[in-house]
Amino acid sequence: MPVERFAKNELIPSLQARMGGGTRARMGPMEGMINLGAGDPDFNQPEFINKAVYEAMKEGYTHYSFGGDPEFKQAIASYYKKYGVDVDPNTQIVIESGGSQAIFRSFGAILNPGEEILIMDPAYGGYRGPAAYFGATMTRAKLTKGKDGLFRPDMDNIRAAITDKTKAMLICNPDNPCGTVYTEKELKGLAEVAVEKDIVLIADEIYTEFTWGDSVHRPIINLPGMEERTMVLMSFSKTFAWTGCRAGYIIAGPELMRVVNAVPTGICSMPVAFQRAGIKALNEGWDFVDEMKAEYKKRIDFMAPRLSEIEGITCPYPEGAFYLFPDISELGVPSAKFSQDLFVKEKVRCASGSGYGENGEGHIRFALVRPVEDLAEACDRIEKFVKSLPPKAPSAYP
Repeated sequence: MPVERFAKNELIPSLQARMGGGTRARMGPMEGMINLGAGDPDFNQPEFINKAVYEAMKEGYTHYSFGGDPEFKQAIASYYKKYGVDVDPNTQIVIESGGSQAIFRSFGAILNPGEEILIMDPAYGGYRGPAAYFGATMTRAKLTKGKDGLFRPDMDNIRAAITDKTKAMLICNPDNPCGTVYTEKELKGLAEVAVEKDIVLIADEIYTEFTWGDSVHRPIINLPGMEERTMVLMSFSKTFAWTGCRAGYIIAGPELMRVVNAVPTGICSMPVAFQRAGIKALNEGWDFVDEMKAEYKKRIDFMAPRLSEIEGITCPYPEGAFYLFPDISELGVPSAKFSQDLFVKEKVRCASGSGYGENGEGHIRFALVRPVEDLAEACDRIEKFVKSLPPKAPSAYP
């Protein structure tokens, strides 16, 4: 009996087509490969957090915790207050099993079939699947590249992309893949558009702790008119290198949170013992985060200028997150072809810019999840690969 019979709306083939195939950045280990594709930090959780899980289980934190552990939610509220936002842990926080579930639940709370959600271009590819699953259309507003090579929000493009079917707009700040950190002026402009058009704004803020130079993370939920129309998506995956342990949460105004809570995701979205460990992480884990940040900065400081030394590649210095999004357009090679051939010939894995939207073509993304010595080897291989390209790359790669 064909599985399509049991699919939602009996439309599994078309649903799969709409959800797309992703950037193919995730894969298992391979001898000699330097994997800079997926953004999985190469740091292990500190032992005191691991022990906190074990101790919580010994203490009996293995039962239901309806609505989430109250102390964990209070720790989250205390953490987010560092950005100048007062959050009621009882009415404005919902616990999720990682950022992906936060995306899925936020989309499920507001999107109906036929409605539109506006994202930026380029943008993280993980938004496509949930939008398609709920029958919504994902539309895009092109970011504009500045003189420094970084993509920034363009209010004219955003306004032009909003229609009477637009239900929500999503931003990633700090941005994956672009490395942009939104300025106060940009956030105010986005807030004005959201209020004027009466749409929800979803702020993916999972890279808040990773900003560089003079850039600082600013929230949007505390701007005028935004508390009742903003959902902030957060995750421990990057902040505490918890990608496999699945810890995240949503912050929203009380009215909007009631809609979020109506989306059924199970009694305990995150194991209770890990919620207890999350308290420990938020209260005592910042030395570990600082160590990661220092290492990421070393990697950025090395690889961004090193890539720019390669003829045909220009790599801007990111303002946030731990990715590089260099411009390879001078080489005349489509980004998907470049990333595929780089992997086959030199065993260096990266993500193609086209996987992040039409506007990402001509770029590739590197996740800096390997130590500097591996990045140095990767750059040597990349340079070797680029030098092997035919002089007239556009004709060589139709």
